[in-house]
Amino acid sequence: MFLSLAGDVLWIIALSIMAGGSRVVWSRTEPDVTIPLQFAQSGAPTWRVKRWIALILVPALALLVGVLLVVFNRNSAADPQSALIFFGVRATAAGLLGLVHFRWLGSVIQTLEREGALKPLQ
Repeated sequence: MFLSLAGDVLWIIALSIMAGGSRVVWSRTEPDVTIPLQFAQSGAPTWRVKRWIALILVPALALLVGVLLVVFNRNSAADPQSALIFFGVRATAAGLLGLVHFRWLGSVIQTLEREGALKPLQ
């Protein structure tokens, strides 16, 4: 039970950090700006979408992954070994998805800064 709650706490922290990062980019862009969602190997943006889609999509997908992991965790056998394994999977996934999100946001900020589409920090 403790490991399940600890996994929930890690996901809440990861999702709140991701939402905070998206909020910063949201506040520094105009509503009509298209955000790069995908980048080529060279670093050039290849696929752009509207601001509200891009900045909500990644945290929403992370939330979906987290919910699926909770469902699988709740349906697993109640032995200590599987609880520890599921905690490890949830903790690792929360950290990795947060890292991927911030890596993507960093590339988005650099691209938008080069294009002059970012407002100054307030």
